[in-house]
Amino acid sequence: MAPLTHPSIKDGWFREISPQWPGQAMTLKVKRILHVEKSLYQDVLVFESETYGNVLILDGVIQCTERDEFSYQEMIAHLPLASHPNPKKVLVIGGGDGGVVREVLRHESVEEVVLCDIDEAVIRVSKQYLPHMSELLDSSRVRVFSKKILLLGSGFVARPCAEYVARNPANSLTIACRTLASSVKLGEGLPRTTAISLDVSNSAALEEAIAAHDVVISLIPYTYHAQVIKAAIKGKTHVVTTSYVSPAMRELDAAAKEAGIVVMNEIGLDPGIDHLYAVKIIDEVHAKGGKIKSFLSFCGGLPAPEASNNPLGYKFSWSSRGVLLALLNSASYIDNAEKVSIPGSELMSHAKPYFITPAYAFVAYPNRDSTPFREFYNIPEAETVIRGTLRFQGFPEFIAVLVKMGWLDGETKDWLNNDMTWAEVTQKATGANESSEKALIERITALAEFPSASEKARIVSGLRWIGLLSSTEKVTVRGSNLLDTLCARLETLMAYEEGERDLVMLQHKFTVEWTKKDGSVDEEVITSTLEMYGTPGGHSAMAVTVGVPCGIATQLVLDGVINQTGVLAPYSKELCDPLIELLEKEGLGMVEARI
Repeated sequence: MAPLTHPSIKDGWFREISPQWPGQAMTLKVKRILHVEKSLYQDVLVFESETYGNVLILDGVIQCTERDEFSYQEMIAHLPLASHPNPKKVLVIGGGDGGVVREVLRHESVEEVVLCDIDEAVIRVSKQYLPHMSELLDSSRVRVFSKKILLLGSGFVARPCAEYVARNPANSLTIACRTLASSVKLGEGLPRTTAISLDVSNSAALEEAIAAHDVVISLIPYTYHAQVIKAAIKGKTHVVTTSYVSPAMRELDAAAKEAGIVVMNEIGLDPGIDHLYAVKIIDEVHAKGGKIKSFLSFCGGLPAPEASNNPLGYKFSWSSRGVLLALLNSASYIDNAEKVSIPGSELMSHAKPYFITPAYAFVAYPNRDSTPFREFYNIPEAETVIRGTLRFQGFPEFIAVLVKMGWLDGETKDWLNNDMTWAEVTQKATGANESSEKALIERITALAEFPSASEKARIVSGLRWIGLLSSTEKVTVRGSNLLDTLCARLETLMAYEEGERDLVMLQHKFTVEWTKKDGSVDEEVITSTLEMYGTPGGHSAMAVTVGVPCGIATQLVLDGVINQTGVLAPYSKELCDPLIELLEKEGLGMVEARI
């Protein structure tokens, strides 16, 4: 390894020449350089001097030397403590080298010392190179202040989020799941991480846990988010979620503002990364005088083509129930200046082929309600606004048949039990006359109205593959309903196998009008695309593209960069720009092209 160098050390001498000390300078002969670092806040240098022992330098200024540090530490610590009749609790701001803490602890009456230094690097480096000063920082009477993060949930996307926030040595992470085993597994190998068991339905326990932290990341089902936010308001703790802002969450905006907390939402993939680059390009177009006439945005989490080896061309990288329930959501969008609404039962019939690149055979269908995004994205001029989902061709038709068969019904079925075969359950669900395969296929054909014999053969073959026509295999009931029972089956059949990878594809397509000086109008199509594959044996693309943006947002909230209080989503340049900057450092930016 090459010897360390530093610009303030020349010809073997350290020189402190600073405008803080006009007309004078300080030099020390250097025996060897021990440490050089650019922390988040300052330049950190440690060297061994010829005459003063190890020396700590911050931004070119001497902070302490082993030879004479005692004179500073003793004067600043003992005089105020000697003037107090019975000092018990002491706060030290700065002083990450630990010298002042050491002297404070000489007073037997002191029960607790809290050290708060903005730069963790000073504490870390001092423990290594100034041990005689920092040795008592690990005392049971000392608490080194850090930023405390509570992560709720242990789902597919939680680990990349936890890894991101745990990178920063100034952060302490608590992972809370319903079972302690899940928390321990999620936090395995992460520094400064504690695992606890927490039942979020226990309001008192939830409030206590949240109040003990600076920010809570809620990666549990969205139905709990309002409860989490209420507890955070009470404890004055910031909140970050990846979920859409629900009406129940939005109602807490005023209370969050009054509590002075940030509640940052919609910062995963979709929603999340999609918002950031929609706002970016729209702002850039508007700044140049252009108009957005059409905005299309489609996103899909899919198996890589080589892993799409089942009749649905799909595998689960997140909640199977969430995936299937999303297929029943009604959808609304704006098309040619008119609002179009589609009931959930008909959603799959509106899927259309969608071209992004010749490498993939995608279909796209609208997702949820796109109409508010004309306002959210500040594009009142847009005549078409559609946000939707990407799947491989063949998927929507298969799902449409499952819907018509009743297999996506989440209502409790008293008749459903483990003594039934899959064929008997399908008979009951579809209203077939009997449970023979022939009778079931006849009934399914009547319900589905297949467009062709080949399409019928493809889907019936897929139903056999799932096992829904089996007259020998017993069903394993989950949740006393058809939807959850199907989920349990598909989770086994459609899980990623070892060595397989997933694919995330997200694309925005903007149709932009530019008015020329002569009054004529030019039209341009701009695309912004994210294409990412998961790592076999590592994180899925879905986990990274949801978890890392969430981690980034959490860090920006902790650092005070995101400081707007209330219930937020990233719809403004002020929120999006710092998120994009860090996102692109992680290789998760979208790539723009003009057609």
